[in-house]
Amino acid sequence: MERLSKNDLLMLSSSSSDASGRDLSGVNLRGAELLGMCFDGSNLAGADLSSANFSGSTFRNADLTGCNLGSSNFAGCSFTKARLVKADLTYSTFEAADFTEALLTEANFTNSRISSAILERADLSHANLQMVDGIMARFRGAIMTKIHARGASFIGAVFSGCDLRGANFHGTDLSTADLSSADLREADILDATLIAADLRNADLRRVRMKRTDLTRAKLEQMQYDDELRELVRRYEGKGRN
Repeated sequence: MERLSKNDLLMLSSSSSDASGRDLSGVNLRGAELLGMCFDGSNLAGADLSSANFSGSTFRNADLTGCNLGSSNFAGCSFTKARLVKADLTYSTFEAADFTEALLTEANFTNSRISSAILERADLSHANLQMVDGIMARFRGAIMTKIHARGASFIGAVFSGCDLRGANFHGTDLSTADLSSADLREADILDATLIAADLRNADLRRVRMKRTDLTRAKLEQMQYDDELRELVRRYEGKGRN
């Protein structure tokens, strides 16, 4: 794998958009403008990509372990099957980005925008998604055990079939979200909003769910404990109206 410095990469970008399969580990690209570049299969572990613009670039199968992607623009980027373990993605834009099957364990998305992003079958276990704008994001089949998503907005997002055991959705807006067949055991959904959400066939055993708004939610075939029976009865049938 050929190793490139920041200067090497900037020179390359002036004549080519292909930086695939390169060793860029630890490189400092803070503030760079590298739109539409291809970093597929490259090693960017520990690199600094903060305060930069990479919109439209691809990072498929790239290693971004421990990478700093904070305060940057990654709109429309592809991170398919990329490794972003413990990466810093705070205050960045990932609108319509593709993280399909990416490894994002312990990644930090705090205050980032992932609206309309695709994170299907990704591993986000223990990831920090506090205050995220995740409107219409798609997580179908993702592993999201013990994520911290307090105060986030996931209006219209798709979580069907996700492993959300121990997730923290305290105060989160999940209105019209699809949580069908999701495993939410031991999740914290206190003070959350699930207006018109789809919870059919979801597992809500041992869930904390007080002061949760389930108006017009679809609740058929849910699994839940006796502690939730009164809350479910209060809203039962309203999802059919």
